[in-house]
Amino acid sequence: MSKLNNASKLLAGLAIGTAIGAVVGLLYAPESGTETRKKLKKEADKYKKDLDKYAGDFSEKAKKAKAELEAKLEEVKDKLAEQKDELMAKAEDLKGKAKDKAKDVKDEFQENVGV
Repeated sequence: MSKLNNASKLLAGLAIGTAIGAVVGLLYAPESGTETRKKLKKEADKYKKDLDKYAGDFSEKAKKAKAELEAKLEEVKDKLAEQKDELMAKAEDLKGKAKDKAKDVKDEFQENVGV
């Protein structure tokens, strides 16, 4: 997760730095206001498309990571349910054995004491 976070920070920094550099370059260019505005709009549209692409890429990666996490959680849930069932079966078995042992002790006591 931290690699994805670092990559997104790097890409965001690069995009912002490039955009600022382009705007500053256009503002200091010796062209008319109309030409400068056209270039600014063109550059802004280009960066918007790039950012939309990166946002889509990150969104897809996030969806994939979420799906993988949900699958792993489901796997853990299934394993826990299976272990619970095994433990319940063992507990029932031990309960039965304990009842049998208690009955044997009671019977032996009655034989020895005569009650």
